[in-house]
Amino acid sequence: MMLSMNQKLVNRELYPKHIIERIKEIIIPEAQKVKFSAKIEGLVRDSEWRNEISEENLYTLMERDINACESSNMHSFSRDISHKLVHLLKEVYPDKIVYSTGHYYYPPTGYMGWHTNYKVPDDRVYITYTTKSKKSFFRYLENDKVVTDYDDEGFTFRRFSLSSTKPYFWHCVGSECDRFSFGFRICDIT
Repeated sequence: MMLSMNQKLVNRELYPKHIIERIKEIIIPEAQKVKFSAKIEGLVRDSEWRNEISEENLYTLMERDINACESSNMHSFSRDISHKLVHLLKEVYPDKIVYSTGHYYYPPTGYMGWHTNYKVPDDRVYITYTTKSKKSFFRYLENDKVVTDYDDEGFTFRRFSLSSTKPYFWHCVGSECDRFSFGFRICDIT
């Protein structure tokens, strides 16, 4: 994945206001239900969470040539609202096929460890809903430097590409607040 001088690995997407309003109408009512069900399943605080998403841990995984996430503290939840979000994203990306990839709730000290998704390379779009600004983030390796992109309070929209070959796109997630993440694959129509 070669980049030009001005090209970024991760881009913040800007959606039309009416799309954002419809996304809010879908996601916000579901957030408390998801949080409640995660508590029932016993999701707990993890005092070691920062170690799993540290730069040192990334380099250890890279040296061992491990590409899959080995650790997490999150709750994967039902995709019942996926079809509604997929239809909205098809309006934003009319020349693409949109697939749901996963929806996750990260409690305070929630995280998904470093990984690459190299087996399913495509563009990804993530809609993130958080309860506090700069208390959760998407972290990735770009040009041999670790970049931490903090979430805004409310909604953050990101797009990035995954590679099936080295250098892989290494990334992870961490949160000190309630964070809800909705992932989608964006593929060319062939």
